[in-house]
Amino acid sequence: MANRKIEQIEKEIKNLYEESNDECLSTWFFQGHVKIVADYSRKIARENKLDVEICVLASLFHDIARIKGIDDPELMNQSLEMTGEMMKKHGYDDRIIKSVQEAILHHSCRDKIPRTKEGKAIATADALAHLMTDFYLVLTYTKWGHHSKTLSEYRTWVSKKIERDYNKKIFFPKYKKIALAQLF
Repeated sequence: MANRKIEQIEKEIKNLYEESNDECLSTWFFQGHVKIVADYSRKIARENKLDVEICVLASLFHDIARIKGIDDPELMNQSLEMTGEMMKKHGYDDRIIKSVQEAILHHSCRDKIPRTKEGKAIATADALAHLMTDFYLVLTYTKWGHHSKTLSEYRTWVSKKIERDYNKKIFFPKYKKIALAQLF
């Protein structure tokens, strides 16, 4: 039953991204980021005996408010709200919804680190999706989210984001080694 619900949610989220007016969201973001985060988090959850359902759902929802054109600083609050609404629609109870929201809450590791193992799996998977794909290339090409930045400002932003992704967001040593090998 859980797998069927996850498949339905994944399909709905994929469609929402594809219907976006934003070229990056409609053509790349689901397959190039969200799905990759979900795949990494599923693998991390299985290897570490974590709740796979929580990890996959949190991955699918972690940036969901982007489909409404919402970015930081409201991205997290809106993503958590949309997560709750969509999960209720698919018949999830409050306990599971709260667990998924908790896993999403601090996945960026900006101010706080995730409090649950599933949250740490999401943060790790998100970092890997940034470091081990064409994430930065796509953002540069589309100027997505960085329209007003100069090249120097963008370089500084990317440098800080890579540093945070590698040093603060990867909580599983095996994946730190894999990311390092990819970077160099």
